[in-house]
Amino acid sequence: MDSCPRPDSAPRNDARRSFLKTVLTTAAAAPVVLGATSTSLFAQSPDYLPTLYRGWNVRNFQDILSDENAHVEYLLNGLGTAARPKPTFKNLLQSHVLDFAMVSRALENTGVGAYLGALPLLAGTPYLSPAGSIALIEARHAGYLNTLLNLPITQNVKDQKEAFDLALTPEEVVALAGPFVVDLNGGPPLIPAGGLQNPIDVLNFALALEFLEAEFYNLNVPKFT
Repeated sequence: MDSCPRPDSAPRNDARRSFLKTVLTTAAAAPVVLGATSTSLFAQSPDYLPTLYRGWNVRNFQDILSDENAHVEYLLNGLGTAARPKPTFKNLLQSHVLDFAMVSRALENTGVGAYLGALPLLAGTPYLSPAGSIALIEARHAGYLNTLLNLPITQNVKDQKEAFDLALTPEEVVALAGPFVVDLNGGPPLIPAGGLQNPIDVLNFALALEFLEAEFYNLNVPKFT
């Protein structure tokens, strides 16, 4: 995929369950604290993450940063003049490396669900394959982060371990990621009044989430690596 076609037309239960949503909503107001995962080996220090190989985490987080910036560039190029401006975000810079990893996991699992939910809206368009490709990369990120935090590799954003991943509605995505958004800088609503009805709406919705993820990593990866 060297270029994305322009969308010029518009073809049509327990405490752990709330952990990720709590991370996303509370991180916007205060540093993340350990919830139900505090019994893991990370409970002793907010500055500890395991490493499988020398430099493993640094390489992986730098790759994730590069991937998210590439996703932003790809969507900007595909949307052209229809691209939304970058929203203004808040409270993305984390105090401890474990906080960073926890919010990272929440964002990546949210991204997986967001793309999975959006794919049917792109069926029959040239944008289905690029969006599916990005979704698979987000899933690889999420699997690494789940493993890093000693959680099941396929655990989703609602803390369910399933053999089939969870699609999120646009409203669910906004509920999870919205606390980080200050304003849209004059851009369109995250969800238009009539819902996501065409490729421009869907790709701009994805772009807002990619802007958020990219800025999160651009701020935190240099700090912790």
